[in-house]
Amino acid sequence: MLGAIIAALQARSDLQGWSVRHIATRGAQLYAVPATVEARRTVESERFVVKVVRHTPGPDAKPASGTGNVTLLPGDDIPSALDRAALMAGLVHNPLYSLPRPSEIPEVSLVDPLIQNDPGPALDGLLTRLRAAAATVPEVRLTAAELFGEEQVTRLCTSRGIDATQTGTTIDFECVLLSQSGGREAESFLEMSRRRVADVDIEAEVAHQARYALDSLSAGPPRHYEGPVVIQGPALATVLNGGVLQTLGAGGAKYAKVSSWEISQSIFRREAEGDPLTVFANRRLPYGIRANRFDDEGHPAQRVALIRNNILQTFVANQRYADYLNIVPTGAFGDVELPPGTTPAAELLVEPYVEIVAFSWFNPDSITGEFSSEIRFGYIHEGGRRMPFKGGSLVGNLLQALANVRWSSETGFYGDYQGPTTARFGSLAVAGEREG
Repeated sequence: MLGAIIAALQARSDLQGWSVRHIATRGAQLYAVPATVEARRTVESERFVVKVVRHTPGPDAKPASGTGNVTLLPGDDIPSALDRAALMAGLVHNPLYSLPRPSEIPEVSLVDPLIQNDPGPALDGLLTRLRAAAATVPEVRLTAAELFGEEQVTRLCTSRGIDATQTGTTIDFECVLLSQSGGREAESFLEMSRRRVADVDIEAEVAHQARYALDSLSAGPPRHYEGPVVIQGPALATVLNGGVLQTLGAGGAKYAKVSSWEISQSIFRREAEGDPLTVFANRRLPYGIRANRFDDEGHPAQRVALIRNNILQTFVANQRYADYLNIVPTGAFGDVELPPGTTPAAELLVEPYVEIVAFSWFNPDSITGEFSSEIRFGYIHEGGRRMPFKGGSLVGNLLQALANVRWSSETGFYGDYQGPTTARFGSLAVAGEREG
């Protein structure tokens, strides 16, 4: 069907450009309850994502570009689908821009043979490890687990001559642990996405979640607090992937005048008090969740130095916004990478401080950086004691927080983030109960 779609696109005289992505997925799903496997499924899907470009006069009669998209399934009516995409493109009037040319596509590690060859046994092995890890903590029991393993093959063909294929695997893993004591119950929820089995450290994660579930039994609401806040591991990855860096560092946001960042200038509005910030937007991160050989437009994978020592180096931009801003296109953002800090993590854990273990959500304003995010679980470290709490909100501004943070020299990999395992933010607020 791919050949038929390409032939139909080439036969149209009203299009100035097009691309087709043929996406085929194959995988397995496993649903488990405490005593047994409740269900197993094998899944396969195939779709064709078409994007067309038309040059049509805008309201001012000047030449303009418009794009339209359509997704086809096997057996769909190709001419009718392309008509809809072309009609949509004719209704859009943006300044003219070019389409990516063919270029060398790098090799990027995206595939786990254990998932690619047969995901079923790989998922069974993960479930066995999960149950064994949970069994080592008698006070906690596993109540449910879901494991998905998938291989995805994408072929991209464009009117400019790009013809490239990439294969990647993914593992999605969720489980719930329940702790009980004195008639009280508390749950701890674990979810994880990775590309390979070797990056799923079930034993360590279950040990952490079991401790949190047990500590939750004695957790109360936090008191109001302002001061140092420590965020580690998966929670830190959540913060850095909250959308602020991705939005303010995007060419589209700069062109729309919603990003105040300027190339060769500091991203901070005041002098930074903490460690210098360096950020890479990396689509070449081995086994990164957002890594790829090429993005949806065909831009080859890059490791882009977005920020270096607090100074913006470039914007992450597709071909359209790169043309508008007169910069080199980078393609999609990819995964977040930070270099190691200079301070051992142990030296960042100096009392007093609040440790945020997990958020109910973390959704800062992607333009201002302001956030007030509910805390699922955390600890107050003070006077040699570690006191668990649930609830309250972490309040602050991400850009101000990043201007006053110290990073650990130890690093870790968390699927969509690689960098320091620990960050100590100099001053944030926890909105909680006030004394008196």
